[in-house]
Amino acid sequence: MDTNRLLSTAEAAHQLGLDPGTLKRWRTKGATSPLPYVKVSANRCRYTLEALRAFMQARTRNHTADPGPAGRAA
Repeated sequence: MDTNRLLSTAEAAHQLGLDPGTLKRWRTKGATSPLPYVKVSANRCRYTLEALRAFMQARTRNHTADPGPAGRAA
């Protein structure tokens, strides 16, 4: 997949295994949205592959007690 290509809401949702409505709800929450997006027009949003990868990396865990990258000691 071309890393510079912008993904539609449906494509991004498919990559993450989510419903497109979930991404739409996240966008309406403003600053609390866990996934950044690119607003390309008044009614069109796109997602970068880099943003999807960062989103998945930040939520990757090794076990249920794993705090994730932000909570791990360096």
